[in-house]
Amino acid sequence: MRWIVMAVACGAICGCSSSAYDAAYMKRVAEHRVAGEFAALRTTATAVADGRAALRLPTVLANQLDGSETPARSVPPFLRDFPGFAGAYEAQVNAADGRFPIVLTVGVVPTAERPKEKVAEVILGQVRADEEFVKAAWRKGQSLGDESAALGKWDVLELEGPQPFQVTKADVTVEKRLPGTTVIWLSAEPGQKACVILAWRVPGDVREKLPLPEMATLTARTVRLLEP
Repeated sequence: MRWIVMAVACGAICGCSSSAYDAAYMKRVAEHRVAGEFAALRTTATAVADGRAALRLPTVLANQLDGSETPARSVPPFLRDFPGFAGAYEAQVNAADGRFPIVLTVGVVPTAERPKEKVAEVILGQVRADEEFVKAAWRKGQSLGDESAALGKWDVLELEGPQPFQVTKADVTVEKRLPGTTVIWLSAEPGQKACVILAWRVPGDVREKLPLPEMATLTARTVRLLEP
């Protein structure tokens, strides 16, 4: 009888141990999967807007811009009044026809200062002043499909076609109207204390260096609002 009791107890202990091991194993698998998924982003988040928000930036965007650079490229040329400008991040990429900048511009606007709807109006009004984008419109309520994302809902403005880009050749930089993509993400999470703007600019000649919308979606999933 004593042996039966011991066997049952041993089975129970082993069962618990096995369950704990399986749970730990599955957790490690999930962590490795997430780490691989976000491998194109920096491992640590970058705080912006005096600590109001943070996000993990693409590793390719190694240069930081503050708006004082010459020639100016920290904001899109058709969006000079960039709401809540908090900085920009850039990569200079060589291609057959010269060197092109890929730029991510970040803005953070507290809701108490300006609601999201007003921020959207300010952006769209400027964009539509460009003859190429007079019919531009927001695609509203895009879900990231990631429950761990702090800001799961975004409005997205996609601008595809000829637009101003800077090209450097033989150390001379000029602005040309070239095929390319600008994608502007505006956070639209219900109850958010601030809205975050992520504006991506990728010339067509170097689009493979930073694929959109994949990189935009991945980065948006890492955005967090913080207490300043």
